[in-house]
Amino acid sequence: MKLNALLKTLGFLALAATPVVAGPSAPVKNPVVAPPTNDDLGITASLGYDTNYVWRGLNIGSHWVRAGLNGSVPLVGGAAEDGAGSTALNWDVQYGSLAGDQDHLFAGGAGNASFQRLQLGAALSHDFGPASVNLGYRYYRNMGVLGGLGGMNDGQEVSLGFATALGPINLSSSGNYDFVNNYWYFDLNASSTIAVTDAISIVPYATLGYGHNMNWQFAKNTGVSTTWNRNNVSNWTAVTTGIQLPIKLNSRATLTPYIAVNIPMSGVNNLPIAATSHTAYNTVLFGGVTLSVRF
Repeated sequence: MKLNALLKTLGFLALAATPVVAGPSAPVKNPVVAPPTNDDLGITASLGYDTNYVWRGLNIGSHWVRAGLNGSVPLVGGAAEDGAGSTALNWDVQYGSLAGDQDHLFAGGAGNASFQRLQLGAALSHDFGPASVNLGYRYYRNMGVLGGLGGMNDGQEVSLGFATALGPINLSSSGNYDFVNNYWYFDLNASSTIAVTDAISIVPYATLGYGHNMNWQFAKNTGVSTTWNRNNVSNWTAVTTGIQLPIKLNSRATLTPYIAVNIPMSGVNNLPIAATSHTAYNTVLFGGVTLSVRF
């Protein structure tokens, strides 16, 4: 009897010492994973080359080499938070030069005038969702023979533009007023992106320009041509259309070759450039390539 009582006592103690499991065990809490660090500075650097520098319908020269920086600074969050859209400050710095000084304007198109241009731009852009609107300012610093003896002034512009999408077609337009040279330039741009692979796209595009008192920043009685004598063009300038082929080299770098044709209209065709050179305002097939890297 004493043995049985002892065994019962030991069994009771062993049962009391056994942990009670009531249903499935509680899951172990996952360790907190730190969010990935966003090392994107929102800045894109680019290097490019164009066989011709066509600016607002005017073929200024051959072999344009350029570099640039651009970025965007978010100012007000929106769309995902309250549906009110978002606001950002977009900025860019661009510099280009005619390699080999092959201009199409100086002294009737002699082809030996140097030209360099520095551009500084900034714009406030608000994205409403269906469309975005921007208000901007741009400074042009023109250098070289065209910017000196050629009688080309510097320029300062204010602009108002918008961008939207109609199905697969991206549309944008802007009105630009150069208050230093007292002229207006308006444009309408259309493009569409056609994906070929995950890394390659085809982007056909077209631009139509119109100028009011257009002078392309050249002063009256300029030395560019003995017959230029700025005549304050108010007419359609040109249609420029082409195809871009963006190629993603990796997650940050993109190589974009393109080919295009510039078709001058009355505003450019009627410029009083010396008859010895038609290069500046003839239809021209041109192309180029841009390497851009996001940081």
